[in-house]
Amino acid sequence: LGMMGTQVKESDLLVYYQNGSYDDFDAMDEDEWNEVFKDKVLLDPDELVDVELTEDIIIPAGGTVSLYVLSKKGVLYTKSSGSEFDIYAASDDFSMRVGTTTKKEFEKPDKLAEFAGRILYQT
Repeated sequence: LGMMGTQVKESDLLVYYQNGSYDDFDAMDEDEWNEVFKDKVLLDPDELVDVELTEDIIIPAGGTVSLYVLSKKGVLYTKSSGSEFDIYAASDDFSMRVGTTTKKEFEKPDKLAEFAGRILYQT
């Protein structure tokens, strides 16, 4: 997983995932998510920073997985002009959908957003 920060700063970074779409469970309940990364990372708005997850996230064909990326100093994202769950990037194997941001960890959604990073996957 590669991401960029809103500014050059070291930040606590956490990455969670859950099988299925986040509208199918209580996305603001931390216990509903599986933590796959927790460490300090030097984020940069001009450079992708790769993080290695503690476990592989396996998505069956036709399946959906939700990611929750949290940084105390801010992860770069693109404000979306689309609707929640619209596809904004896709390949033959994988699609990315518009999600939401939160101002505080596991609190009410704030804005619609598109992840401004990189997801590496194998088929």
